[in-house]
Amino acid sequence: MESPKAFSSCLPFKLRTSFATFRLCNRPQMNLFKFYLKTSLFFIVTVMLGPFYFFVLLIFYKWRHGIGPKLVQWYSKLCLLIFRVDIEEIKNLDIFTSSGKGAIIISNHASFLDIFVLSSLFGSVFVSKAEIKYYPIIGQIAWLAGVIFLARDSSKERLRLLKTIANKCSNRILVVFPQGTTSRITERLSFNRGIFKVIELNPEVSLLPVTLHYKEDAEIAWNNPQSLKENAIRISAQKRIHVKVLIHNPVTIEDYREKTSAQICKIVEQTVLGPLQEEH
Repeated sequence: MESPKAFSSCLPFKLRTSFATFRLCNRPQMNLFKFYLKTSLFFIVTVMLGPFYFFVLLIFYKWRHGIGPKLVQWYSKLCLLIFRVDIEEIKNLDIFTSSGKGAIIISNHASFLDIFVLSSLFGSVFVSKAEIKYYPIIGQIAWLAGVIFLARDSSKERLRLLKTIANKCSNRILVVFPQGTTSRITERLSFNRGIFKVIELNPEVSLLPVTLHYKEDAEIAWNNPQSLKENAIRISAQKRIHVKVLIHNPVTIEDYREKTSAQICKIVEQTVLGPLQEEH
């Protein structure tokens, strides 16, 4: 069967022009169709797995922090298939496998897809806004799986969060996005330095800088004034999304000698964002 492009090349010029105009005018409708198709699949998978995950974590409550990340890892791989995300390359994976337990992954943040990419690779848990804890089923699963919740508007809560992370991440892989929000590569948002105090509270923890580079960054990055739906439509419109993952050398308490957490923050920021800035 001939492709639309091959078919249109056989038409007279006026008909080719009309055919191209038809395709252009119908592109928004096609994007909406892809959006509804992919989000429907996403919600079906979530609704089907949600109750099952909840009961598994409840039954094996004592071991939930070991089981939870594995369940979420499998779910994330399904989500990457739905949104047609290809992890093209993983550089220095041996650094992660040899780093042992108790790492905080520090990554740039472009899209909600980052959560699925990092979870699928590292079996990680996340720091999330407190409101998600009260979402039906999803909130309870997140709590059982070991997600750490943060009330963003409270300075006391931030201090409590740092102490919680320091106490609980010795045997877990935790992901933090220190930019605080999603953005395009070209925006070059700075890192917030708060999370870098954790390693001072618990010297056994290491920071693992990770760079996520999407080939389609300009098309899929979620930034203001886009709504979540608008961003999801743009993501769903992509035939394929390609991402490369670069793992850097870990930062340990030894790297803090004669340096403040603010200085370490700047060093890690350059480590993570440097490879992106070289290409843009």
